[in-house]
Amino acid sequence: MAPRLIASIRGLHHLAALNCENPRYIALSMQWIALLPRAFASVFPRLVGAFVLGLALFLGAAVGQAQEGWFETTELNPGLPPPPETLDRGTPMAALESFIYLTDNGHYSSAAHILDLSDLPQGDQAAIGAERAFQLSVLMERKVVVPWGKLADRPDGWLSGSAENNDTGRVRRSLLIDRLELGGHEVPLRLNRIKPGKDAEPVWVFSRQSTDNIPHLHAQYGPTDLETMLPDWLRIRAFWGMYLWEVLFLPLLLVGALTAGWFAFGIMRRLGEVAKRRWMRFVLRSFRWPAAIALCAAIIGTATSRVLVVSGFIDAVLSPILLIAYVTAGTLAIVFTFDEIFDRISPNNAYELADPMNAHMRSIATTIAAARKGVIVIAVLVASGVILVSSNADNTIGLSLLASAGAVTIVLGFAAREVLGNILASIQIALNRSARIGDQLIFEGHFCTVERIHFTYVQLLNWNGTRLIVPVSYFVSDAFENWSIEDHAMIRPIILTLSQNADVAALRRVFFDLLARENPDDVKPMDKAKVHVLEQDAFGIKVRFELPTDNAATFWDIECRVREELLAAAAKMEREDNIRMLPPAPADMGKP
Repeated sequence: MAPRLIASIRGLHHLAALNCENPRYIALSMQWIALLPRAFASVFPRLVGAFVLGLALFLGAAVGQAQEGWFETTELNPGLPPPPETLDRGTPMAALESFIYLTDNGHYSSAAHILDLSDLPQGDQAAIGAERAFQLSVLMERKVVVPWGKLADRPDGWLSGSAENNDTGRVRRSLLIDRLELGGHEVPLRLNRIKPGKDAEPVWVFSRQSTDNIPHLHAQYGPTDLETMLPDWLRIRAFWGMYLWEVLFLPLLLVGALTAGWFAFGIMRRLGEVAKRRWMRFVLRSFRWPAAIALCAAIIGTATSRVLVVSGFIDAVLSPILLIAYVTAGTLAIVFTFDEIFDRISPNNAYELADPMNAHMRSIATTIAAARKGVIVIAVLVASGVILVSSNADNTIGLSLLASAGAVTIVLGFAAREVLGNILASIQIALNRSARIGDQLIFEGHFCTVERIHFTYVQLLNWNGTRLIVPVSYFVSDAFENWSIEDHAMIRPIILTLSQNADVAALRRVFFDLLARENPDDVKPMDKAKVHVLEQDAFGIKVRFELPTDNAATFWDIECRVREELLAAAAKMEREDNIRMLPPAPADMGKP
């Protein structure tokens, strides 16, 4: 029926283009209208049936998922003898407490009932189960940090808490205890809720996959050969769950690792000083600190995981610290490498950059300084992201350490908000280029050249050779006069007080002759050179000699030299022409 319906629709669409008065068109339309109810009558039940079937499957799956509170199996550990009556496996917390209690007292055969031994042959479950219970007890003591706060004391594993927390407010049939690295990847250690048969009560046991991984984990994290050779008095418990050998070994290990890192830094610094090849000096300078930090972390990590395997509490503390150390070493290597590259390609001579012809070099130096800051900021952000992503979120102690570090960072950030403000201000200067490296400016009465723009301060080279260190936030908040920005040409005024009868025209000719003898590149444009009488009073007249200069680096010397020559010329005219050019001295004021 459906093909006929489709054919009729296609015919109707074809005839729609014809005259609506056509008898064939009308007949076919009536035929299609008569066929439409029969077609829908045959297709509609199938659609309804498919919809009802899909809805039933969806609801059934949802109900089944909501009712799944355990994993079902026909039997659990049939090769073991009946469990002790005192064994409590009804809740996650009770199962784990029972396992720890039994293994601490040497009852490994009874503790095997808290393992899912389904992958073992029935005849081997008793012997191998006791052995794996012993191996797991060693792992629990040495490597595993039990998240007691996430273990419910209810059969369904329900934990009370906020709706935003995924670990609370729901029935659970599998609980993650810890994750341990094995063969380059992490394997979970889980408790599963198993229902062995229709009439049996569900019990909590270590999962089948976790039980299968116990021998491999024990081989990696169990006692090393060196530890087994230690005397018994060193293998007793001291405090905080640590062995006595750990209390004595860890401080010595820390001192040895720091000493090795210090020697590595000194050796690389010495090699960098005597290296003849430029690229070798570059590499050694860039990797001094990263190599020292990485070597220190590698010694501690290897010694605590291969030489003498430390307990779980110490490992939970060391793991995030070593992770931060490795990431810090890599970040410093990248930052120092780029820093050396920027130093090579960036012009850094302040006197050369101050030359007006080197305006493009000043822009390049400032851009490189901004890029250097950008690399540092990006590297720090990426390193922080790597630490957060790589950290084991299920490791409570490690996560607490990272959270504590974050809280300390917030506190330090609030305390160091001035420093952070300076960092942002330095980036602002680099971007808007209000003061470029090499620019000459007047800052609070000091004639300075911008020598460095650091994260927290601006280093200004004063005209007398001293350095003026100004916090960046203070530098950008105070007004300064930039003599190198865009149009570096300026007019330097030389104002002289002359006698009432002074020959200004003669001094004007002297002034232009002096400018003609100067370097044309430093004194220009000459059409800006002017001489004006500003005012007159009882003491004399004030004459302004306008000195055009195109070089902010040389104008000071030229201005002083021209002023001296003008005064000398005025004194000479006064002696030779017997015309007073300069005002009378105070001692001559009363003389006729």
